[in-house]
Amino acid sequence: MQFTVLFVDDEPNMIEGLKRMLRSMRDEWGVYFALSGREALDVMAKNQIDVVVSDMRMPEMDGAELLSEVRHLYPHTIRVILSGVSDQELVLNSVRTAHQFLSKPCNAETLKYTLDRLFRLRYLINNERLETLVAGTELLPSIPDIYMKLLQELNSPDVSFKRVGDIISRDVSMAAKVLQLVNSAFFGIPQKVSNPHQAVTLLGLNLIRSLALCVKIFSIHEEHGKQEVLVDAIWRHSLKVSALAKEIAVVESADQETVEDSFVAGLLHDMGKLLLLKNPNHHQQVLNLMKEKDCRYFEAELALLGASHAEVGAYLLGLWALPDNIVGAVAYHHMPWKSIGDKFTELTAVHIANALLDRETFEGTEKEKLPEYPNLDRGYLNKIKLKSSFQELAHIALQARYQQVLPKR
Repeated sequence: MQFTVLFVDDEPNMIEGLKRMLRSMRDEWGVYFALSGREALDVMAKNQIDVVVSDMRMPEMDGAELLSEVRHLYPHTIRVILSGVSDQELVLNSVRTAHQFLSKPCNAETLKYTLDRLFRLRYLINNERLETLVAGTELLPSIPDIYMKLLQELNSPDVSFKRVGDIISRDVSMAAKVLQLVNSAFFGIPQKVSNPHQAVTLLGLNLIRSLALCVKIFSIHEEHGKQEVLVDAIWRHSLKVSALAKEIAVVESADQETVEDSFVAGLLHDMGKLLLLKNPNHHQQVLNLMKEKDCRYFEAELALLGASHAEVGAYLLGLWALPDNIVGAVAYHHMPWKSIGDKFTELTAVHIANALLDRETFEGTEKEKLPEYPNLDRGYLNKIKLKSSFQELAHIALQARYQQVLPKR
């Protein structure tokens, strides 16, 4: 299947430069060009477009307006801003509609790598309905208590980077969105960032305040009843897995970067469940199939959708340009055997932590009938050759220290 990309820029010289730059890729990609937002929409009305790459400042319809229209009309389409605009306000206007941001001038290698990575992500889920669900997502729900604490801290006269980072690090949606922004080319950070505290420091408190109060990139989860219970369960489980994954990485003598990335990957590992809750019947359908087929939660999802929450969450994180190691840890945390390599990584830490805590999740119904740690891939762990025995790691999980990450509600 040939992937297609549409470039939109009101400068003819820029369009000609892109044509020359991408000439070598014409046998691999279908490439289209438009000189305005209206022309772009006409092209999309006649052709299947996988990715739109748009300039920001254009007459009549700017990039943010175009991508907003694309999200509404073609929610499956991946949306990228390619702009030399230094006006932060204009860029912030597109935060809720663009998946990624590239800065002009953008060399051929960067552009080709970015597009190729986006195209390869499609193979994670290979399901148009799920692609539409994920790519069309604007915001993910945050826990109301945490959201209010963030607002209070940002409005405090003695607001601190550490406290803001601590709050954001306790919320799946906030952490993912902040990491999306800090990893965009617009901010010019030379290395990939996977630590929410570092992201807050690099973005600055004024920008975080603008994002939270003006652009409103964080949304409060306002559902009640069963949906509220499920979101709360996902949040609590994610915090426990993140803390335990970090502890396991420390015990295994991983380097500091892997320790920190284990925490972040653990925090985000079930983000796909938040996305799939947009279908209010999804969770019950999965539980029904688990009982009928006597299978695990993610296996029931695979049977129903062709992909599980792991691949769904990884797809969104990949669209948001989070580092590959985080995306991989989220994608394969139930099936680590799909990964390449035999060394301890953040994937190892998250897989073990999730398996050790699986009895605490909302997934099972008759947990007393489950075998011990049914989600643990012992073949994968034998290949990794852990320094600690599994019994030692299980003992860590039984200790109460990781539960201290849960704030009082």
